[in-house]
Amino acid sequence: MKTVLFINASGARYYRRENRIWQAIEMPAPGDKLWVIANLPEETLEVFKLPLLFGRDRSDFLERKLAAALPRSAYRAAPLISGNYFRPGQAVATGLTSAEAVTLQLDKLDVPIAGVWGMAMLLTLMVSRLAIQNVIVVQPSIHYLRILAIKQGIPVLTRCVRRYSENSNNGDNDNVFSEILRTRQHLENSHLMEGDTPLLYLGDASPISAHLIDAGLNLLPLPEALTPKGGAAYLHPLFEFVTQSPRGQLAPLLLRARNFADNLRKAAYLGIAASLLSVIVLGEEDFRTLLRLHGRGQALNADLQTASAESERLAAKISASGTDPDVVRQATRFAALEMEAAPSPATLMQFVASAIANQPQVRIKTLNFRFPFTGDRYCQGHSVIELPLVNQKIDLSPLSGSTPDTTDASAPQRFTELQFSILVTEDTPPATQIEIRKGITAALKSHSGVQLMTDPAAFSLINTLKGGIGMDSGQVENLWCMSVPWANTVKEQP
Repeated sequence: MKTVLFINASGARYYRRENRIWQAIEMPAPGDKLWVIANLPEETLEVFKLPLLFGRDRSDFLERKLAAALPRSAYRAAPLISGNYFRPGQAVATGLTSAEAVTLQLDKLDVPIAGVWGMAMLLTLMVSRLAIQNVIVVQPSIHYLRILAIKQGIPVLTRCVRRYSENSNNGDNDNVFSEILRTRQHLENSHLMEGDTPLLYLGDASPISAHLIDAGLNLLPLPEALTPKGGAAYLHPLFEFVTQSPRGQLAPLLLRARNFADNLRKAAYLGIAASLLSVIVLGEEDFRTLLRLHGRGQALNADLQTASAESERLAAKISASGTDPDVVRQATRFAALEMEAAPSPATLMQFVASAIANQPQVRIKTLNFRFPFTGDRYCQGHSVIELPLVNQKIDLSPLSGSTPDTTDASAPQRFTELQFSILVTEDTPPATQIEIRKGITAALKSHSGVQLMTDPAAFSLINTLKGGIGMDSGQVENLWCMSVPWANTVKEQP
């Protein structure tokens, strides 16, 4: 079910959508899908002009802007708020300067995460859908007050300030009013907005409405789309909006990989269902063909029973020749275990992705892998040091009983040869390139059993000696080659 995690500086709360109403819950269920809203003082907004660029030029330009605005954060994005792909416009570099409050909550969850959105960016997009161009938005909460100024649909200022008093209603209301008034005066003095800019208060404005009117503020009536509902109250329209996964998602791809895979799986199932329905509706002859195929399936089941009887006959024949059939079965299981232990392409891609996850300037250029046989050379001439296989052997002794015990079956250790190279942005300094190579090498070495045979970071070490003679770091090929062990299929022997 749809679940929202609302994080602010005073804590985190979960809400689940049930019968079109959002209700507070303790923790998400295993089958829930999670959207995260971060209402934190660390959220920043910086508007910039986006020129007419396409493809890699566009993505590189946005990445440079984000790296300059938020150099130490992986939670960042640059959504377009005016213009389109074929017309220059304006974008917002938004993100969290520190995402510790978010990661502490997400690290203890085991549910698919759709993404993370900042409160100010969500309010900007939600208000723009209501065709409100110039407004000061105020979103109160128990402990904090979010103030957002929007001019011509573009955010110009956002604040997240602590409320003065939580025990005295009058003192708390006076603090809310004073913060709103201070913000408006700052906007006027900075010539960012006019003094008659209306105010949209996303909460119960009755305690402060008289103060606002006396100060000359124009309080807008609450639009019907933003009316409170259920336990979430004034957060209800915000939760409805974020579950549509709007622009401005901040979380890195690695955090959203599970949700991405689930979406692909659902799309595949829908495609299969649509294909079957079209066959039944549009092709009566094809449907009859399906029925014939079903009959063939039943015939195959009969053939399978015949094959089982033949297998028993062969087992008796093997026994008559003096060989135990259990030994033959166990050798067959070794072959099956070897196939199960071999890593899939998706596993190897995730392995490489984890090595460059903390390097935003890096892109994968090439990726190759193969499964050498025992005794083959790796990475143009290297051998794998199979130290874990010392004092180990494969037990092919006959199993006791008539039914084989598959839990004792094991297979010799095998390795995958994995080779990949990277591309680094052209404006990256040589010293930074050296640090990138070292970081990738350290990430690879952190995996148990990985043996690096081609490592560009080893050449980078030469250049750290002043006056020494070494390879130019700019000429070092950014290519790693290594052996990666398969899943452990070797049984320890005493």
